[in-house]
Amino acid sequence: MSADELISLRVAMLEAIERDLKNAIQPIEPDRYPELARMIHYHMGWLDEAKSSGKRIRPLITLLCCAGAGGDWRSIVPAASAIELIHSFTLIHDDIEDQSETRRGRATLWKLWGVPQAINTGDSIFTMSRLSTRRLLDTDIRSERVLKVQHILDQACLHLTKGQYLDLAFETQERISIEDYLEMIEGKTSALFTASSTTGAQLAGASSSTIDQYHAFGYHLGLAFQVQDDILGIWGDPEQTGKPAGDDLRQRKKTLPTLYGMEKSPTFADLFSKNANQVDIQNLYDALNRVDALDHARDFSRHQTELALKALEEAEPMETALTELENIVHRLTNRQS
Repeated sequence: MSADELISLRVAMLEAIERDLKNAIQPIEPDRYPELARMIHYHMGWLDEAKSSGKRIRPLITLLCCAGAGGDWRSIVPAASAIELIHSFTLIHDDIEDQSETRRGRATLWKLWGVPQAINTGDSIFTMSRLSTRRLLDTDIRSERVLKVQHILDQACLHLTKGQYLDLAFETQERISIEDYLEMIEGKTSALFTASSTTGAQLAGASSSTIDQYHAFGYHLGLAFQVQDDILGIWGDPEQTGKPAGDDLRQRKKTLPTLYGMEKSPTFADLFSKNANQVDIQNLYDALNRVDALDHARDFSRHQTELALKALEEAEPMETALTELENIVHRLTNRQS
């Protein structure tokens, strides 16, 4: 398949996802609940004056894994919508819990409408994600596969909340181990990537061994994605990330580079334990660089990327899906924003 044909496939999938997402939120009637509908449209990036819909990477992975495993991706679009809606509701709640005032260059939902309405909107979107999965029962997909997928997504949501719990708990703990951190990102980030890839293969009717390979693909991709995020949070270009240089250092976020720094450098550990206004950010950079924390994080992300690509290859997907999934892996793990 040519590059143009690959682009056409990706565009067709993204357009199908967007149409179905708008169909998924129909239970919120805009005539009866105009402000709730507006909040949902705003967060999903559909308002004309503030369009910012995100990249829809996770649902795209679902459709590509389905196609790769020999299934008809068009028949499972409601499952892709369910995954994007799960992702969307977690972002609303994360912004509240982290007191983040902006996302994707716009004010967050809670900042505009207040915390109570934002929580309720997130709950509405979560519920609609489950209703989206149920819409698969109106297709020719076997009901036992739909039930299995609902279980996969519910498990992912539970895993997400465990990861978020750890992330919040770590804020008040002086020292955590790298193993603790990995457990946290397995839930907070990797769980939904894993659910995305596994769901596609499951609905395609793939064998259990093939589903296991798609599971491993999503799992390792999620870990690589998060550590690349960690790298950008410290060494990213502010013009591309939209965040101040060294923002994670300033906020004292416990990420793979900072935990590695604390483990390897008493100087960095001492500086990191101090309040932001007590330490020049450049001193933190210098202490991290002396122990090659950036190289360590890059090596970790690179290794996870290799494991993801190996699992994908062993799943033996159809060539078109394989090429596009490989492209997604490289875009995500080499992104600069």
